[in-house]
Amino acid sequence: MSIRLGSKLTTNLPLAEYLKKATGHFRAIELPTDPKHLSPFFTYTSSQKSAIRIYQKLFQFHLSMHAPFVDCRLGAINPEERQLAIIKILNAMQLASNMEIELLTFHPCTLEPSAPDKYADNCCFEEDSIAYLLKEAKKLGVVLLMENMPQLPAYHPSTCNCSRFQELLWLFPEPQFGITLDIGHALQANVPLDSFLLLERVRNFHIHENNRVTDCHQPIVTNLTWWRKLTASLAKKYPDAVLIFEMDQLTDQIKSQQLIKYPSSKNRRVQFLNVNLEELAKLSQEFLD
Repeated sequence: MSIRLGSKLTTNLPLAEYLKKATGHFRAIELPTDPKHLSPFFTYTSSQKSAIRIYQKLFQFHLSMHAPFVDCRLGAINPEERQLAIIKILNAMQLASNMEIELLTFHPCTLEPSAPDKYADNCCFEEDSIAYLLKEAKKLGVVLLMENMPQLPAYHPSTCNCSRFQELLWLFPEPQFGITLDIGHALQANVPLDSFLLLERVRNFHIHENNRVTDCHQPIVTNLTWWRKLTASLAKKYPDAVLIFEMDQLTDQIKSQQLIKYPSSKNRRVQFLNVNLEELAKLSQEFLD
């Protein structure tokens, strides 16, 4: 199997329109669950979930999911805040399982707002939370993938380089735990990619450009030779992984994919379903039974 190039579901297009365009260019789609990335076009209604499953069966693309991350601190010192974060991740895990989605990306805990020096305590509580979630992940058939973060005041430096992730890979050797490597975050944090590419169990990639200062998720339009070499290296080292173009506009995702010109990303000639969500919902029983 070759690495699958994918799209982050965008919220500025009606779902059927997005699916028609995305399935013509990508072999994978990552679904958001954080409220800030949902919209009237996509809120996980039954008809919307049916539409996604129908298109998935017709065009054979891979689905992954991103867990909530706003106010979702698995390592919070406050037990009520920590429990709320666990519930949010559990709900996302159950949703992923119901939609037969295996890979679920989540963010590491931010620093304690009022006590950033308590990071060691945050790590201990986070590890307890992850251990509990992994027991549930095994039951649900879900793999939890922690994502490296950009260099921001809210995050400890160990979540920007690979040190925290290596600790967790040692602590949780089971296959239900792995890594999502965000290339854009690593570039913004000025972290050598070689250190990340030594990690095992990298199942998912996010790629996007930035100005090396802010995490702005820009399209890839410069340094194309470097990006082409990188994606070729990733495809060779992680042939079973998913590589998601993580920009907010589908046009930017498609443009970036075409400029990189990854060999297996040739546009496929497909016939799109000229139906709306209501018609897709009527078709769901036939395809989902």
